[in-house]
Amino acid sequence: MPKISTLLLRASRTAVALAVALTLAVPVRAQAPELPTLGEAAGDDLSPSNERKLGEAIMRQVVRDPSYLADPDANEYINALGYQLVAASASRHIDFNFFVVRDPMLNAFALPGGFIGVHTGLILTAQSESELASVLGHEIGHVEQRHIARMLSRQKESTAVAIGALLLALLAARSSSSSSSDLAQAAILGGQAAALQQQLNFSREAEREADRVGFQILVDAGFDARAMATFFGRMQQGTRLYEGAAPAYLRTHPLTVERISDIQTRVRETRVRQRADSLDFALVRARLRVLQDPSAQGLRDSQEHFATQIRNKTAAVEAAAQYGYALASLRLGQNELAMQAAQTARRLVRAPSATLDKLVSETRFAAARTAEEREAAIMLAREAAQRFPLSRLSAMHYVDLLQRSDKHEEAVSFLRDQIALPRSDTNFYAGLAKSYAALDLKTLHHQAVAEAYLLLGATPAAVEQLQLARKAADADFYVLSEVDARLRQLQLQLKEQRDEALRQSRRAPDEGKRGR
Repeated sequence: MPKISTLLLRASRTAVALAVALTLAVPVRAQAPELPTLGEAAGDDLSPSNERKLGEAIMRQVVRDPSYLADPDANEYINALGYQLVAASASRHIDFNFFVVRDPMLNAFALPGGFIGVHTGLILTAQSESELASVLGHEIGHVEQRHIARMLSRQKESTAVAIGALLLALLAARSSSSSSSDLAQAAILGGQAAALQQQLNFSREAEREADRVGFQILVDAGFDARAMATFFGRMQQGTRLYEGAAPAYLRTHPLTVERISDIQTRVRETRVRQRADSLDFALVRARLRVLQDPSAQGLRDSQEHFATQIRNKTAAVEAAAQYGYALASLRLGQNELAMQAAQTARRLVRAPSATLDKLVSETRFAAARTAEEREAAIMLAREAAQRFPLSRLSAMHYVDLLQRSDKHEEAVSFLRDQIALPRSDTNFYAGLAKSYAALDLKTLHHQAVAEAYLLLGATPAAVEQLQLARKAADADFYVLSEVDARLRQLQLQLKEQRDEALRQSRRAPDEGKRGR
């Protein structure tokens, strides 16, 4: 039997465990320690806060899989593009998180609570930034319309089937492998036929609704409205290549002639505006072309691909070809070659670019032979962080070079300033923890790790880290007071969650009797 993708397997286990917890209304920790307490299955709806908890539970599994692309450059770009669209939508109050999955299949998917995944294959296939934005707008439409929560409210009697089958099928659609199709088919066959038919009908309706919402978001954000019709048409052609091997449920989910016709009608009724692609769109496509296959042969293929573009001047943006060539060379250990290409790319573009500035300092640092040359590369990174004060990419690159040069005191000072700003980022706390560990500051190390865990929604793990921080006791009175206060707060929060879960489990038998 073919090997099942670990991402699908972990996500499916999360979905199934969560479905059981919702259906039986038992204390969640007894079933799956990392899943949230989401309330009763008999509720009229899945509340926004519980939907977010569901999404966070799934994401904790997704980020552990090798196919999750934890690349700061790609993630900064996809979130910047995503939030251009969110700003033009009715879902500005939702805390969206866009992420990239290393997968050649042409797909994207929305998880509960504002988590939207995009395949590298989709980004590389998009022929314009508006085409990529049209897919993100569609997925934002799913989140904005709360399609998963609405589906659950329709299937109160079969919550386990609803969550398990929907999420398994959604994630299994990521892959063309027969094992993934078997996984989705098993999820569907395991449910009741009537409930599944309701689910199929709802999913068709949800896709059309997401199209309508996504199209309006695309227009309001100033992108080319024609891009949705052209790209979705190309997606339909790609789907035909593997549609025959997909289970019945997945064959109802891809694009249909009816949906594309509806989008084309909307385009004719809308004033079309052309929009030039951003430099970052060209750069991220070049980057993902390299990251798609990180093997030595894959890197050499990418290097030759960009070298051909540079020689023949066929690149849409020549700087992107130089950028891609520099990145492939850097990963092959050809540091001098990488530095030359990165500097050429930087000279070709007069506009400010955090991505290009990062690659220039990164390649100069890698090619440095003396302390003075490394210091010059660090200076470039520091200047970029000052030039782009809102860029997490520039900030963490500067920290990375400081830490690789054993300048941990400077890294701590910079990161503490970043954390003082009105924004939260697990990378900042992870960076602090790394430098505190290098400086042998145990209490501060565990405190920083705890805050990173909290941002990931892992409160029990945060409590354990704070307990370790208190035992280390190598900080001053004020830091230890902060640790104690935070520990009491989180312990009280966990107690309230356990009490609520216990009340739900006691109510479940009585409600079951009334239902009979």
